[in-house]
Amino acid sequence: MLVDDVSQLLLPISVYLVVLLLLVCVRAFRHRETRLGRWRYGALALFLWSYCFSTPAVANLLVSTIEGPYAQIPEPSAGGSPLIVVLSSGFAFKEGTSYKAQLGAAGWERTFAGIRLWKRVGGQLLFVGAPTPDGKFSLAVHMASVARTAGVPEDAIQVETKSRNTYENLLFTRELIARHQGQAWLVTSAVHMRRAMAVARKLALPLRPYPCDHRGHPLLHWYAWLPNGSGPARFAEAFHELLGLQLYKLKGYAS
Repeated sequence: MLVDDVSQLLLPISVYLVVLLLLVCVRAFRHRETRLGRWRYGALALFLWSYCFSTPAVANLLVSTIEGPYAQIPEPSAGGSPLIVVLSSGFAFKEGTSYKAQLGAAGWERTFAGIRLWKRVGGQLLFVGAPTPDGKFSLAVHMASVARTAGVPEDAIQVETKSRNTYENLLFTRELIARHQGQAWLVTSAVHMRRAMAVARKLALPLRPYPCDHRGHPLLHWYAWLPNGSGPARFAEAFHELLGLQLYKLKGYAS
């Protein structure tokens, strides 16, 4: 919304860095004989760098590209006894002497997508990963609790509580998925699906993608081309996935 974008101007965010670099560029090109003028092309490069990485429209283009192969949610059909693998997302925090796990926005989206898919096709829901540092709780347990509250029966829910990242999510459940008779679905955020499916291929797991939490949306308003605080956040998410995928390939975790 326009109000949300305008309200960000009240925050000390990257838009002011962009404006500052623009003013430096103008001064450098107007006074080429000065020391600053000799660095005018460097200042221009810094301005373009800060503008691109602070602009929602540019960041949205990158996110949409990553999500591209999984932009559409498939239409599953009921039948057999499907296995629905839902990858966790969230964070842990210390409260007193113990830790608690809290679902993030992506975690809630994945949980509800898994429940929604289960209500269409039935079968088993398998929530995986993200133990707290003390090992006493995990996001998978939290997600399973939400599923029970939503009406999924106890005998249709399984949890895996030891895996700490995407690779371990699928590695630690590899045998269970491999021996399952019937369709096996993988539920995660669309921007994360590319890396998750690369791991699934490496482990030779016959998982079908069921993306959710799509972040790339058409930005038709003109002010999407103005820098604001959401631009760097979107880029950070996109770079996390791109760098994560390359790192996984170097380690032999993904294909």
